[in-house]
Amino acid sequence: MKRFALLIGIIFCLAESAEAGWIKRADMAGGARHRGTGCSIGTKGYLGLGHYNGTGVNIVLKDWWEYDPATNSWSQKADYIGGTSAGNYGVLTLGIGDFAYVTGGTFSDLNVHRYDPKNNIWTTVGTAPEQFSNTEGFVIGGKGYAMRSGNHYEFDPATNTWSVIGTLPFGASIWMGAFSTQEKGYVRTSGGFYEYKPSTNQWILRASFPGIATAASMNFSQRGKLYVIGGYGGGLSNVTREVWEYDPLLNTWTLLEEFPGTSRRFGAAFSIGDRSYCGNGTNGTNFADFWEFDAELYLSTDYLDIEKVNLYPNPATNYVNIDLEGYDQFDVTLMDATGQAVQVIASTTGSIRIERDNLPTGQYFAQIKVKGHYLGTKKLIFQ
Repeated sequence: MKRFALLIGIIFCLAESAEAGWIKRADMAGGARHRGTGCSIGTKGYLGLGHYNGTGVNIVLKDWWEYDPATNSWSQKADYIGGTSAGNYGVLTLGIGDFAYVTGGTFSDLNVHRYDPKNNIWTTVGTAPEQFSNTEGFVIGGKGYAMRSGNHYEFDPATNTWSVIGTLPFGASIWMGAFSTQEKGYVRTSGGFYEYKPSTNQWILRASFPGIATAASMNFSQRGKLYVIGGYGGGLSNVTREVWEYDPLLNTWTLLEEFPGTSRRFGAAFSIGDRSYCGNGTNGTNFADFWEFDAELYLSTDYLDIEKVNLYPNPATNYVNIDLEGYDQFDVTLMDATGQAVQVIASTTGSIRIERDNLPTGQYFAQIKVKGHYLGTKKLIFQ
């Protein structure tokens, strides 16, 4: 009976987690923090470092966590070796190829530290040309790019060396946002929004960011577009939940539905394939929540709602029909009261029929996914 009650509790909590392209995932297992850092390597994501100081005592962190989207689970990895013995925050992180490279931060660390996920080990591999603190960089074509003191730097992981490749047409302000598509990099500063073309080593001024946030947003790219989430405008207390999408082809910004989590600044973000993830941050309270965003899912519906599922007849004797408004393709996993999957069915027409066959009388749960995203669960009864 306890297992049955636990199953129901999990089902109804998850059923409320998806809206406007966002899905709430497992909380960052290392706990609440801000000014941490994140990146992706292959099919996994990584978050770590940061600090929290709500009690007046500054607690600095060095832990490093791996997120597996396939299982929606976190596992702790080897602690970061840079900064102080306690850790660091406000670092520059670049996920390039099979490794993560971390340097700078609040505690004046010029060393470049490389994380190898295959062997779960950190190694100091070089020295940065400047103190990259409270800034972001981007990655294009297997190389990393960072901005500081009016200079534009390129990092080559093949030799673990930095080179100055030009000067900046803007001031490299702290807590600016940086992201990239496959061929171009983008930087959002207090002085404008710029596009970088490595093929010509050229910066181009693009459409100004129209949102509230002037700094400390969560930034990522997905399917060739760029996204800015949250941050603060002007003063630290003026935090926002705005979500902005930038289309490089049209050079336009579009305001999307608000971020479903609490407004915040100094969160962390990364993308894995066509999905993006973000979390942590603060608005005076530090957060551990963690969210997935799928722009395609956002475009499919303004609100992904389990109530769009029609299940009938219920109770049933021989079969149950399941229809999903607005979708042809979805997947249903039928589970018994113990949580054991007893049938898995895919729809290509927007409707499926679950045949009872030899299933015994009792309660069952139809778990529904759309495009790989958990939508929710409906209870049904076979009499």
